[in-house]
Amino acid sequence: MPPSELMHFLHLAPLIFILLLSSLPPSKPQPNGYFRYSNCTPTPYQCGSLKFDIGYPFAVNGVDRPDYCSFPGFRLSCTDGMLLINMKSGPFEVTSVDYDNHLLTVIDRSLVEQTCLQPYHNTTIDDAMFMYTDRDLFLTVYINCSAKSSSLPFAYDLFSCLSGGRSYYRLDNGLVAPDVLGSCSSTLVLPYNSTMAGSLAAGNSSLGDAIKGGFAVQWKEGVGWCGDCKNSGGTCGQNISYPGDHTCFCPDGPSIGSCSSGPKSKKGIVIDTENQIQENTDNENMEKVDCETKY
Repeated sequence: MPPSELMHFLHLAPLIFILLLSSLPPSKPQPNGYFRYSNCTPTPYQCGSLKFDIGYPFAVNGVDRPDYCSFPGFRLSCTDGMLLINMKSGPFEVTSVDYDNHLLTVIDRSLVEQTCLQPYHNTTIDDAMFMYTDRDLFLTVYINCSAKSSSLPFAYDLFSCLSGGRSYYRLDNGLVAPDVLGSCSSTLVLPYNSTMAGSLAAGNSSLGDAIKGGFAVQWKEGVGWCGDCKNSGGTCGQNISYPGDHTCFCPDGPSIGSCSSGPKSKKGIVIDTENQIQENTDNENMEKVDCETKY
């Protein structure tokens, strides 16, 4: 190519490039709020041998998910291959996660890890967040009793380290007449899985086996509306400014309850507590501009 033609081509190159770009089909922008829907999509996760998808209302330490994808208090952590959640009476090991029925199977680690509990405490859950289920039964442990024998099972497997008396347990969480066990220093009420009842009653399992088998709790947050949200194609989350709104993140923006529930929320939505990103009714502002233009 002669030098004059080359120079002419180089001058025209930017114009040709612009024309080529303009001939390409325009890229379709993501709908407003799509990133919240995408960020809150359940994420595969593994802790030890336990595998599940992290979704609302839970968050897990070490997994980068925005705060609006979970609910306060439902934070899990993985330590030495053990998935843990903290409740009123201490750390609980999570051995299964059932999103369909909103169930966790948990073990009270404070009972398992200590061979001689002092001070004694009842296993208690956060009743604002969780509730017991019909899969659970309760037993009462009577500790350091003066009676030398009893028709109740002897709790040797957990409390043999104690001196000054013997310890017994009753499966149905019923009261025992004082003259049966004499005087006891304290009592514990412990939940256990109902599948262990027959084995315990027959003497084929110990109290320690029942405690290590765990029990079920059902989480309350999102029950009902979160299922509707997922069935409509959305992902569950929370509006940090209005946490009771049952926020459903849909591909075309946040909604209340489900993606098919009608108009989107018109409230401003704080979506990131670190960066304080706030969405403030952009559609209403655009309508205002259009109105001023027309009149």
